[in-house]
Amino acid sequence: MPEIPTIYTKTRPYKDVSLTFARNVVTSDVVSVSDADAVKRSLKLLILSRAGETPFFPDFGSRIHTLLFEPLDTITSVLLQHEIQATITAYEPRVRIRQLTVTPSSDEQGYDIECFFHIVNQVAPVTLTLYLSRLR
Repeated sequence: MPEIPTIYTKTRPYKDVSLTFARNVVTSDVVSVSDADAVKRSLKLLILSRAGETPFFPDFGSRIHTLLFEPLDTITSVLLQHEIQATITAYEPRVRIRQLTVTPSSDEQGYDIECFFHIVNQVAPVTLTLYLSRLR
């Protein structure tokens, strides 16, 4: 009987440039952020970017800023959850969302967001925690 080959998944490291633009002492290159930190930074940038503010990409970003000035209730929380999930699904193919929780915080007039997700080709789950509030 022939042997069934084992399927290996190749893990791909994700790298991004650190926004501090600090210099690496050894290589004299810009410091980079890798794997889960790079993906978390990308998600945060995606969620906090307003749709239309990126030149040449009018649909990139989310429309959560319009929802932050709505009443602080469960309906707005559900709308925020759907908007964040749709934005991540549309623009971040490296992420598979497992759980997304949006909790209104009436004391601070904002929303606590917890996103549990898996990075494609990686086993360990990752958590992203954000706080969204109204800014004028």
